[in-house]
Amino acid sequence: MTARHIGGMKTITQRELAARSKAVLDDVEAGEVHHITRNGTEIAEVRPISSRRRFVPHQERR
Repeated sequence: MTARHIGGMKTITQRELAARSKAVLDDVEAGEVHHITRNGTEIAEVRPISSRRRFVPHQERR
């Protein structure tokens, strides 16, 4: 992957994301943030979910 590191984040092209989505998502799962570019312009950010929602039964909420 030809990712550029800018301020602790990786910047990759849309084409790289399409070709290497598993590797990118593995990186995100490990805590990395990726900025995605199209035609040299940043268009998206892929980051880990900060806190996953979890079902808590009503009885346990008290």
